[in-house]
Amino acid sequence: MAGRLKNSVPVWKLARDLGIAATDDPVSAVLKFCERRVKKVVETFPDCRTLSELLEAVAGKLDTIFEIVTLDEDLEQIQKRYVLKREKGFAGLDKELSDDVFAITYRRIHREPWEREFVSVIDARGAKASRAYFSKWHELAHLLTLTDQLRLSFRRTHVAKNFNSPEEALMEVIAGHFGFYGPFVKPHASGTISFDEIEALRQKLCPEASQQSALIGIVKAWPEPCLLINARLAKKRGNARQGDLFGRKDSRDSLRAVHVTVNEAARRENLAIFENMRVPESSIIYRVFHDMPYGEAVENLSSWKTSKGFTLPDRLVEIKAKKSWESVDALISPKKNGRSVR
Repeated sequence: MAGRLKNSVPVWKLARDLGIAATDDPVSAVLKFCERRVKKVVETFPDCRTLSELLEAVAGKLDTIFEIVTLDEDLEQIQKRYVLKREKGFAGLDKELSDDVFAITYRRIHREPWEREFVSVIDARGAKASRAYFSKWHELAHLLTLTDQLRLSFRRTHVAKNFNSPEEALMEVIAGHFGFYGPFVKPHASGTISFDEIEALRQKLCPEASQQSALIGIVKAWPEPCLLINARLAKKRGNARQGDLFGRKDSRDSLRAVHVTVNEAARRENLAIFENMRVPESSIIYRVFHDMPYGEAVENLSSWKTSKGFTLPDRLVEIKAKKSWESVDALISPKKNGRSVR
């Protein structure tokens, strides 16, 4: 995602408005800008040890308070409380917090000197609950990058259909970076990664985060090389749009690595699997998808081949695969001792 944003005009404009010097990579520059601000928060609160504590500390520094809606009754009470405080913007909260809206942040007009300037209402009802932790960081991402020109008129709505806009996509990158901030994860991460280790870290550092978001975020922050792939039945890329000579479309599905997360350590070691590659039938990933809830194996990446005949490098890796609904999540890391297991 970050690569596609580098040439985005809105991202370039935001970097310029934040006073960032001209650069070939505005996404990294904005992230560094936010990093400097977050590091100052950490320096101010040296006892901050968990990601949940970091979240609250950053929210305090950015002068916002979270109001969480878990039931319709919560929404009614929040709306009534702020309207009574003459915050007219809350009058339409019940209508604005619709099915595709995850959060709304208001700048308060009438507040006491000790009250925070912003209120971030997080919708955690139903299916939205799994994203509540991420929604909080998404709102903080906007406040981290809020320019002085926009501060007085700031009010924003976090809408699902806007996720593809460059600015919202950048906020997702920032939220993902700090939601599982490396300096807070790495001191607790060591050795070969596993699903149990990830869940233990989630419970310790940010129990309100969803298991899926923690899986992705902690893999990214893990200090050792690791890939996370989500494999599910899918068509060869392009087959859904292109037919054969007779205009027919290929309706056959294969088990493919539809999503691939590569952490920084894996990039440095050139450990990679291409998105949408077909999973070899010999792989434990394939067997878990069809026959079992969980499996581990040592395999050679050279068994992975593209439709054009390209083969991944001859390299032994450890794979831990777990069935997840109609897909398989798999952790892939280099085999340390170089010996295969049969």
